[in-house]
Amino acid sequence: DPSPEVRAEVARALGRLGDARAVLPLVGKVQDGVPEVRRAALRALGELADARATVAVTMALADNAQAVRVDALGALARIRSDDATFAIAALVEGLPDTPLATPPPGATGTPTSDAGTAEVRRAAIRALGQIGSPRAVEVLVGELAKEEPGTERPVVRQALVASGPVALAPLTALLGATLNAQAASGAALALGELGAGAARGAVVRAMERGVLPLRHGLAALGAMGDDAALPWVLERLDDPDPLVRREAVRAATRLVDPSQPDGRPVEPARVALLSEDTPTEERIALVRLLGRTGADSARGLLLPLVVARSNALRIAAIEALGTLARPEPAVDRALLFALGDDVPPVRLAAALALARCGSGALVAPLAERLDQAAEQDRGALGLALSGVLARADEGAVRVVERALVHAAEPVRDALIEGLGRMRSASAGRALAALARGSIDDRRKVAEALGAHATAELATLRALAADVDASVRANAAWSLGEAPAADVTALLTALLADADGAVASNAAAALGRAAARSTDAGGPPVASALLGALADGRPYVRANALAALARAGLSPESPAARELVLSDGAAAVRAAAATWLHRGAAKNPAARRALARCASEDRDGAVATRCAAPLPSSSTTDDVTILVVPDGRTEPQPRGVFVLERADGLLRLGTADRRGAVFERATPSGTLRLLPPALLAR
Repeated sequence: DPSPEVRAEVARALGRLGDARAVLPLVGKVQDGVPEVRRAALRALGELADARATVAVTMALADNAQAVRVDALGALARIRSDDATFAIAALVEGLPDTPLATPPPGATGTPTSDAGTAEVRRAAIRALGQIGSPRAVEVLVGELAKEEPGTERPVVRQALVASGPVALAPLTALLGATLNAQAASGAALALGELGAGAARGAVVRAMERGVLPLRHGLAALGAMGDDAALPWVLERLDDPDPLVRREAVRAATRLVDPSQPDGRPVEPARVALLSEDTPTEERIALVRLLGRTGADSARGLLLPLVVARSNALRIAAIEALGTLARPEPAVDRALLFALGDDVPPVRLAAALALARCGSGALVAPLAERLDQAAEQDRGALGLALSGVLARADEGAVRVVERALVHAAEPVRDALIEGLGRMRSASAGRALAALARGSIDDRRKVAEALGAHATAELATLRALAADVDASVRANAAWSLGEAPAADVTALLTALLADADGAVASNAAAALGRAAARSTDAGGPPVASALLGALADGRPYVRANALAALARAGLSPESPAARELVLSDGAAAVRAAAATWLHRGAAKNPAARRALARCASEDRDGAVATRCAAPLPSSSTTDDVTILVVPDGRTEPQPRGVFVLERADGLLRLGTADRRGAVFERATPSGTLRLLPPALLAR
């Protein structure tokens, strides 16, 4: 076509179609007279990822336009043919040694010629990392000496990490051979990011030889996660260099696991804590390390610090006792004392620590304090009591029932939440008795019954038919904890609820219930969720997609590919990406849709979700979320919220009378509050 705009759009369309017959026609346009057409053709060839285009795309590396060269490198990165490695390496070596750090997000300004050259160099480094062949890794290893180890966004190191296991041997060999501290630092840090525990010895030897700076070597050992390195790291806690000491504490903190008690750091940390020369900042870091050891011997060092002069040190000691999570009378007394401190952050830290480790014996004194406390302290006390009740015995149920008789409204929500965290049958029955109370009580009970969904299924069913939509929304969410066979029909009906929060939560609950079923809930679940993709409400569609992924159902339908590329709501496109990633390994069309989304989506968060799947987590946490609207500093009672969990599922609803939401057994990871449904775009 005589119009370059038409030719460019045709090239883009051919790339999106994904038909290999388009490779040769597109190759013919790599030498088009208009740079924008050349760029479109190169991007399309990258989407097709056909090795037949390697030679033509490699020739474009000599293009006069820097942007064309960058797109050619991007295409070669996707094609991943080792045949292009030599040409890319020659390009890297022929360019001036410009800074390789990736510019920070949001950087503005007109690119200069030097900036264009630097971008070509960065693109070439990234392409070698994506190709990931031994030859490509060899070139990258040679470039390590040109990159400052403290660079905020190190391109060479990121490329080596992207190369994967093939980079382990060359990086380890470099540590043993180089005398260049910059190259050794880059190699060690890359090995750390790759989790190469087998290279621990090479890192230690390089530090002992003096070629690898201690602080970079310690950072690498910490990132490797191999606790066999812990003794060597602990020896550096008394290093004369404060930067080395701080890195040693950070590394040791990463190498210990609170769930696996390890007393080795206790004595070195004790010596450092008792030294008068140790700055307060280092003492705080050492205290946090002691908390993560999970060792009983750490408790004796932490308890005296609860009354330290420094507020920051007291808070760190209190938090560390909570991390130790060892219910013990001395800890109970210390934290209960700190709960009455004059400094609000100290009181809050004590409340959170009690929620983690307070024994069930504290239920009565905490309930008494909660009833008598000033309004500003009730939130912290409620958090403490709720956590303590999770470890309390049957007798605590009667204490809570008595406290509920005269409890103020915000206090009631804390007590109801605490009953929900108990696992006893009597706690479930107490909640069921409260399900006939006010709207606020019913809403909180519907949330709390998630832990008793099987035993109190009849109560949850009644709450799912409540006249108030906020009650139905919480009930729909809690039904996801019941067996799929018992709730699929009810949740399918709730998908059609007029209230968007109810329908959205029902979709998520279907996915959660199906995930625990041996047959992923069977055809009824898949059919219900696929049908919800046509719902006009964005969060219903988003949760249906996230639920399909949560249930492990493969994205064989083209519906998700259309939604990830064209849905108007960012939340829906992100959820579609989560589902597509499940089947991308065996589905070329899904991979092409994700690649196009990653490069073209106008929302950065969606593009990131398309580029890589959500990290999976095998651990869960009980979490209390305080809903604070934009522009405010306090939780909003009965505030409308949309909570995004780490697995992509969205929970919609209304906060309780404290402005709080309790989320039971949520996957560990990032939680985010999204715009309410009425503002979703």
